[in-house]
Formats: sequence, C-alpha cells, structure tokens
Amino acid sequence: MNKKIEIRCKTGRCNKLFMNYYVTGNNVDLNLGGFELKCEKCKRVLRLKNYTEQILVEHSVNGVFKV
Repeated sequence: MNKKIEIRCKTGRCNKLFMNYYVTGNNVDLNLGGFELKCEKCKRVLRLKNYTEQILVEHSVNGVFKV
C-alpha cells in the first residue's frame, strides 16, 4: 500500500511538518501516546491520544493530516 500521510500543524500560516506516517492497512491504534510533537514556529505542544490509522486516512486531505 505504501501511502504516506504528512502530519502537520494546523495553526494559521504555520503548516510545519511534524512527521510522516506510512499507512500499513491495519486499522490499529497508533501507539503515539508517549510522543509529544512540538511546533517550533507557533510553540504548540501536542500529544496524539486515541488516534487510529483509520482516523488519519479518513481525515487527511491530499495526503495531509492537520492537528
């Protein structure tokens, strides 16, 4: 499948790339609860909890998921 989803900051004009996620095809929980994503531009700190691969795929637009 090898589809890539970019996880980006959604604040204003920021749009900073946090990470790339490669879709596996298994609808499993993402074990990202221990990760913090920090945006250096707007200073937001995010923890992705209760996210599944299906949520990323459904809510991505042109391969970009904004949080």
